[in-house]
Amino acid sequence: MTEGFDYGPVQTYEIVWRSGHVETVLAHQVTWPQNGTALYGGIVAMMTERAGPSQVHFHAMLEGRWRLTLVADEADLRTVRLITTPEALPVVGEPS
Repeated sequence: MTEGFDYGPVQTYEIVWRSGHVETVLAHQVTWPQNGTALYGGIVAMMTERAGPSQVHFHAMLEGRWRLTLVADEADLRTVRLITTPEALPVVGEPS
């Protein structure tokens, strides 16, 4: 990646797997598979299919290096959510 480029603050994403497991991952960039097609200036182009399952890639600039923080098979993901602010969960039994 380009040195000296400001990627802004790293973002936190919440991943919910099909198994029900929930985790968070840090990323500046998330790329989704193109499934063999792409749109370039209004022109649809066919791309070479990649062998194997479709994968989602998460990358972040951490400690001065561009790092791959997670690769996940698209079929294993239930949801991916950008967490912009921490959620305030209500405490049971306390007045609001």
